[in-house]
Amino acid sequence: MARTQHRSRSRSRTAATAVLTVLVLVGAAGWWTRLAPDGDGAGTPSAADRSTTSRAEAKEPSGWGPTKSERTQAAVLADALPLEDLAGQLIIARSFSNEQSLALVRDKHFAGVMVTGQQILDVTTDDPLTDVKAFNQQLQEAGGDRGFPVMVPIDQEGGLVARLTDPLTTFPTFMSAGAAIAGHGDEGAAAVTAATKASGAELRTAGYNTVFAPDGDITIGPADPIIGSRSASSDADIVAQAVVAAIDGYSQAGLISAVKHFPGHNVSTDSHKGLPVLDSDRERLRSHDLLPFEAAIADSAPGIMTGHLDVSAIDKGVPASMSRKVITTGLRKNLGYDGLVISDSLGMGAVMQRYPGGDSTVEAIKAGSDLALMPADNDQAYDAVLAALKSGEIPEQQARDSAARTIAYLLHSEASRELPGDPGSHTEQSQQLSAMAATVVAHPCPVPRITSVSPTGSSDAVAAFRTAAQEAGLPLGGGTSVALLGPGVPAASADVVVSTDTPYGLARSSAPTKVALYGSDVPAMRALVAVLMGKARALGKLPVDIGLPPPTRC
Repeated sequence: MARTQHRSRSRSRTAATAVLTVLVLVGAAGWWTRLAPDGDGAGTPSAADRSTTSRAEAKEPSGWGPTKSERTQAAVLADALPLEDLAGQLIIARSFSNEQSLALVRDKHFAGVMVTGQQILDVTTDDPLTDVKAFNQQLQEAGGDRGFPVMVPIDQEGGLVARLTDPLTTFPTFMSAGAAIAGHGDEGAAAVTAATKASGAELRTAGYNTVFAPDGDITIGPADPIIGSRSASSDADIVAQAVVAAIDGYSQAGLISAVKHFPGHNVSTDSHKGLPVLDSDRERLRSHDLLPFEAAIADSAPGIMTGHLDVSAIDKGVPASMSRKVITTGLRKNLGYDGLVISDSLGMGAVMQRYPGGDSTVEAIKAGSDLALMPADNDQAYDAVLAALKSGEIPEQQARDSAARTIAYLLHSEASRELPGDPGSHTEQSQQLSAMAATVVAHPCPVPRITSVSPTGSSDAVAAFRTAAQEAGLPLGGGTSVALLGPGVPAASADVVVSTDTPYGLARSSAPTKVALYGSDVPAMRALVAVLMGKARALGKLPVDIGLPPPTRC
């Protein structure tokens, strides 16, 4: 355990140092300034890029990722795919039904299937995880003649974005990672790594091999429309450290992770509804938005997910997910990234309004994405990609290189040691992260002794708090009023107000004691109850500015 934490801290420091080195070397002529403003940034693939032999002779990679032999095997498998299979291998299907999803994998060679919403988990059964495991196994069986696994991804960031909850261990929002690192440095980073390693172990046991997390976005504060507590902080350096710590944990669990949403969903418009403009100039991009992704690349990030963002300083009017300047020239050539590039969901408003039918899938692949995620219509997307391959609109060798990257990571994940991952077996790691993140924002002097509590808030949060209080022997009813301030609730009034998502509402709340918690599940509430009972100190640090002075020292 100590060796694992030491390795994680060392890798975090190494990645941070690597980022600073890159910035020093790049200087005023940063990678964004090297993008040709008037060209398409496409360039011509070199002979080495086109050669399977050259790909196979690449140096043995450092960090978690495909070995040289796995890359060689992947290149051979990718080059043997007929065009009809190659087209499917570039797409992760949107699941409308289990039957259709299995058919897409079996008959059209789709790379994988993304299941979301109510379809993912039927909580009405006695054993709700059984159906999930069974379907994930059926997906692998549907692609059983490939010689490599089917990609089975999940959105499981923690907090509000967690497609699977009970019976798996639940984890707090990623903003907890920022608070833990801001308050505890390397120890906080180690808690983040332990949490993502634990989450990854349970996800692999459930049949997943890919997680679309962590967020490399830097929240813009209360005006943030969709990212919010999914971001670790408004401080780019804190986000970079949190991303590296999270990647380390997922990689230790053998899970392919994908940092999102490149080059940063640091905007005031929700890309589910329209195309946001990331109005950073080149200097701001270099010194702020890109730092978490540079850290991720230095830490051998397996995947990066592109965002549907108009990066106006680079490719005005074109979503980053569709921009060859941003992906092929920027991310690939200038940042030197050779991991998986995955588009954000192609069923989102930012692209559906501009690229009808299968056009968005073709454009994402042409721009340099290895995998086009969740097109609005799977069959239209497949037909469009196949036609583009046959016409040469999508270069065949580029497509085979993309397939080889995906296959190599799937082979590596399959070969990685599977850690113990019994459902719900990692509440200690979840609670420890919440304990590291918990932040006292205000308190009276002297600090009052709490002997009984009356919680208010959402029914789920109150139920979790009551469970934690009863376990700890803290009487319920009367005494100190505790208001649990959840997402979308602007303020509260009580003896103690606790934010369980972003902490901005604490500034508007009326309470002598204010605590930022970043989570509302039972492990988070156990950490909170320990603080209220005086058994633990809340030494996290706010990762965002909420307009309040530091708490008074007693």
